[in-house]
Amino acid sequence: MTSAIVMAGYNNKREVKKYSRMVAEHYGEKFIEAGYKPLREFRSVKNGRQETKPLIQYTLERLIENKYIDEIIIVGHQMLLEQRLGNFIQNFEKPCRLVNQSSKIPHDVIRRFNIIPRKVKYNSVAGNLIKGYAVSKACKDEKHALLVAADSPLTTNEFVNRFLKIVQQYENEAAVILPAIFVGDQKDQLDRQPLRLLNDSRYQLDGSKDEYGRQGFRLSSLISANPYRFDLNAANTAYSLRKLLSPNVQIKLFRITRGLGYPNVYSKYFLRKDLSINETANIASAYFHCRFTLIPMTGIESTYDYDGTEHEYHTISKMLKSDKIKTVTESN
Repeated sequence: MTSAIVMAGYNNKREVKKYSRMVAEHYGEKFIEAGYKPLREFRSVKNGRQETKPLIQYTLERLIENKYIDEIIIVGHQMLLEQRLGNFIQNFEKPCRLVNQSSKIPHDVIRRFNIIPRKVKYNSVAGNLIKGYAVSKACKDEKHALLVAADSPLTTNEFVNRFLKIVQQYENEAAVILPAIFVGDQKDQLDRQPLRLLNDSRYQLDGSKDEYGRQGFRLSSLISANPYRFDLNAANTAYSLRKLLSPNVQIKLFRITRGLGYPNVYSKYFLRKDLSINETANIASAYFHCRFTLIPMTGIESTYDYDGTEHEYHTISKMLKSDKIKTVTESN
């Protein structure tokens, strides 16, 4: 059984403004999200009937239904979540706990996980992660927990179960297990470019390759991690590197990899075009001071997250309304 920690943090207005500028400049997209993203309403079709519910509710419903998840911890804006979802959460058939993202990281947690406060702010991604983990059964047992993004409404339980089955094979040796989802070598339905890598892992996938033999991947909405076994102080910087089309992000990334003893990452990816899955995992292992494992998988629906752009909102809405999730899953 697994503890699920739902990451539903709220960015301050300055961070939202900074992020929206980068999205517009480097991705050409209009950023529309000014409120609390996990509570953005989306319409969907269920049993032939339309219904409207908050973004996070799609994720919570699947976790409630999943027989391998025995508790759910939600880290986010506690007051807003209770106001909008209080009755829904109270009727859960399994234990659920809300953790306020504005709460401080307890001193005993800071000591236990060797946290450097200036690197792990209490309301940052890493701060929210550890506050959620600290109250979970997984923390008590010093085991992996399933970290779940609150903004990926198309992720299916079929995908979650496949990933958890793989996690069982690696959790004794790897501190962080991350699915790399095959998406093809072209832009996806949200117009996002894939990360093109050679697949030198044991998990070989059918599908198109570019002229260099690389396949296209994107990260999913799930991570399995054990904070006892990796450097949590590195998590926020890693999260800030997720928008690779930004030149500033690229410069920061390659400075970091050079400092880790991998000076040729830029040339391997952009010039020689031979960076691989296992090489990427080795770089992440060096950065987090742990064993980091990347698992190539199918399940493109798990990569469709709502970052806050107009195009994402309309496209994901159409997929939910048309029951597109089944088509996407079956085609992979």
